[in-house]
Amino acid sequence: MELGWWPQLALTFLQLLLISSLPREYTVINEACPGAEWNIMCRECCEYDQIECICPGKKEVVGYTIPCCRNEDNECDSCLIHPGCTIFENCKTCRNGSWGGTLDDFYVKGIYCAECRAGWYGGDCMRCGQVMRASKGQILLESYPLNAHCEWTIHAKPGFIIQLRFVMLSLEFDYMCQYDYVEVRDGDNNDGQIIKRFCGNERPAPIRSMGSSLHVLFHSDGSKNFDGFHAVFEEITACSSSPCLHDGTCFLDQTGFYKCACLAGYTGQHCENLVEERNCSDPGGPVNGYKKITGGPGLVGGRYAKIGTIVSFFCNNSYVLSGNEKRACQQNGEWSGKQPICIKACREPKISDLVRRRVLPMQVQSRETPLHQLYSSAFSKQKLQSAPTKKPALPFGDLPTGYQHLHTQLQYECISPFYRRLGSSRRTCLRTGKWSGRAPSCIPICGKIENITAPKTQGLRWPWQAAIYRRTSGVHGGSLHKDEWFLVCSGALVNERTVVVAAHCVTDLGKVTMVKTADLKVILGKFYRDDDREEKTIQSLRISAVILHPNYDPILLDADIAILKLLDKARISTRVQPISPPPAFTG
Repeated sequence: MELGWWPQLALTFLQLLLISSLPREYTVINEACPGAEWNIMCRECCEYDQIECICPGKKEVVGYTIPCCRNEDNECDSCLIHPGCTIFENCKTCRNGSWGGTLDDFYVKGIYCAECRAGWYGGDCMRCGQVMRASKGQILLESYPLNAHCEWTIHAKPGFIIQLRFVMLSLEFDYMCQYDYVEVRDGDNNDGQIIKRFCGNERPAPIRSMGSSLHVLFHSDGSKNFDGFHAVFEEITACSSSPCLHDGTCFLDQTGFYKCACLAGYTGQHCENLVEERNCSDPGGPVNGYKKITGGPGLVGGRYAKIGTIVSFFCNNSYVLSGNEKRACQQNGEWSGKQPICIKACREPKISDLVRRRVLPMQVQSRETPLHQLYSSAFSKQKLQSAPTKKPALPFGDLPTGYQHLHTQLQYECISPFYRRLGSSRRTCLRTGKWSGRAPSCIPICGKIENITAPKTQGLRWPWQAAIYRRTSGVHGGSLHKDEWFLVCSGALVNERTVVVAAHCVTDLGKVTMVKTADLKVILGKFYRDDDREEKTIQSLRISAVILHPNYDPILLDADIAILKLLDKARISTRVQPISPPPAFTG
């Protein structure tokens, strides 16, 4: 029994040795964190520490007690993670917290303040901003912490705008207002058009929104803080403040925004900008032409044209306008288009469809006589090589359709060898604006047959023969036949628009009543009677009129002759040619 207390004494002695080996300032009070929140913030909690502060609002002593954290060296660091007294800086009245060796819940949960400064709310008095719907009110931010961010949105009734006026402004000053500032925007969010950004302590002029909402943003950086700001707002009718300058008229659109109708000479959102009156210089008339004012205000003092003036250009006789026919004085003081010129040119002569025209390369006439040309040929090769002959200058500028430049040559020929050309084969555009020579035309060569061999003459014996077809409709053989064409007789082609035929072919049986021209047609160039055989030379022509002999007798068939006038012109070819009249009729 007497020796039984020695093991217990030895164990106690060892514990004292271990405790004496710890740092002097370290005292073991707590070996576990008091809650899950501290487990997140600390590696391991140890002794408690007491933080003493002064509440900014009423200068009362406040504070809180928190456990300290064990560092990597297994030492107890004195509450390195706590924010000190900054948690109370936005409070008007503070919560005292728990003093002693227990955890302060209000610190972990962020409930430091019993009452906040104006403009702030929440347990830590760090929340600010709100959506405000009122006819009048205020935004007051009394002092402010570092790195604050607040937003207010003000809404007015439809048809009204918001006027914001600063009563007090005390922020950090910067020329760019990039540290602490108040930013005001049109609309109800940060995407609206910025009106202005303010900082320092100089109060700005009243601000008005364009519509029925206004957005206010406050921002502070991580250094320096001042007294904040105080602004009041009220809703007013958009036009009550006469926002339109220079006698502009204010009106509201459907969304409640106001717009200004400006007088002539002013522009801008509030008619604040004076429009610089611009004029166009006199464009002048083209050489060998003239100009006329055909629209708009016209010229000022005969030298300048007002915006909107339209000038038309014309050319003298035998000249043609190349370029813009009209030009308008534009807002930038420049004329539209390009200045036109008048070019000496010839209007193309009219020709028939039987005449083929070809434009030859332009050749400018030379004034050199044969003597000049002979004298020029006497120069040495070296002289000719050192001074090569330059091509004469050709007319410039594009011409309208139907005109040709001076010295242009046109060559004419008939479209078929079965026509004979009358008039000039080549015409030149002269300096007078007229064409040389006579207008060409082509007439058919009657009865002409190519000199061909006997085997080929079978299809070319009667090129003047015309087949007359008539359209019938009705019931034949118990079936309805509609729009069927039948060969009724033949005739002779006299000229390109005339066919001679028997009168009974184009009249009703036993009557002088003529068949409708729409139910008749003339086929030329046909050799085979069978309609199913294709013949490329066939021409199907419509009829414009039927002329009967005045003495035609449908019973006795006296004066059985008629003339068909063709609506379409016959094309002369090897298979289609007019019949030649007897020599007695040719004179």
